[in-house]
Amino acid sequence: MKKVATIVIATACLTPLAYADDLGMDGHKLVEPDCDAMSSWFECRDIESAPEDVRRGYEYMHNTSETLGPFGSVKYPDGTPYATAATACSSCHFTGGHVPFGTPVYQSPSKYTPDPLTGLGPYFGPMGYFRDLEDSVIDCFRNCMNAERSPSKSDPVMRDIVAYIEWVADGIKNPEMRENWRLLPPEAGPGLPVIAGLSEMQANPRQGERLYERQCAKCHDKDGPGAGEYRIDEGRPRTPALWGERDGHSRAAAFYRNGVMAAYVKTHMPYGKPDTLSAQQALNIAAYINAPDKPRPNGLADDFYCFDDPDGIPASLRKPADWLVGCTYPGEREYFEAQGIDYEDMVRNGPWSSLTAWRSARIEELSAQ
Repeated sequence: MKKVATIVIATACLTPLAYADDLGMDGHKLVEPDCDAMSSWFECRDIESAPEDVRRGYEYMHNTSETLGPFGSVKYPDGTPYATAATACSSCHFTGGHVPFGTPVYQSPSKYTPDPLTGLGPYFGPMGYFRDLEDSVIDCFRNCMNAERSPSKSDPVMRDIVAYIEWVADGIKNPEMRENWRLLPPEAGPGLPVIAGLSEMQANPRQGERLYERQCAKCHDKDGPGAGEYRIDEGRPRTPALWGERDGHSRAAAFYRNGVMAAYVKTHMPYGKPDTLSAQQALNIAAYINAPDKPRPNGLADDFYCFDDPDGIPASLRKPADWLVGCTYPGEREYFEAQGIDYEDMVRNGPWSSLTAWRSARIEELSAQ
């Protein structure tokens, strides 16, 4: 009997660095939720007794390449695959979104519930619109699965994925917590841990390369540097690609931010030995993986933060300091380069405190006008 526990800074797709010699990222268990530890607030349940649409959604989340990918059996009516990247939803959302601090999904239905006064879901800063749960799934297809197009909100695949996510959320025992994800206990980990002092740290991608070779390459270089291991005969990746023109996470994915990637690496990697790297080591590995010489899809990254927020403040001033995407506020690059600072290297590798302070000062000035 397969029991599934149900539990994001994960606002966009992530690509984890997990490995199992005979347990694939796509559809095969990597990290088991600790049902006993979660029992005070969450109930693990048998996926095999779930409704049919939930079981289909489970398969799409766990076996994305096998079901929705180029070699999968589920395609659009014209034969176009739903996903092209050799990765899976579970490549980011451990065990299909059931592991605390493993980018879980159990809080998602509550998080994306429209506001009763405005009828709008939460504001999505990178794209400047209010989105619901289906919108967030669409963004994952576009920016994480490198899909040629995204499913509509009424698409059967979309409905099954949403049914699965809602079923996961139903495992939360307390109705108030189920309705308001902010009431979940700290150990529920609805996101990734925040690395203390991150804004003052500076990544060293060269040291990250050496660490990667010792800690990551055994699994993630099986099919070539950063290419993971894809089994054509199985139609799925055993380990996900970390870069590549088609299979790596895109620049529009949250894991393209070194701070986010570092939090994931430190918390969950190396596989089987989580939380054994220091924060600095994890940040160095993240900087190597996301280095500019690594090919990867672009997604919608060029369009990010190129508008004013609803309060009139340019969105580029609220862009995470470690995300080199989209538009830049006029004069920002020039200000730092006039001080002899390599602007792009600062955004990629930190430290980020001075950039954050500069943007905050501009927001304060504009707000006072």
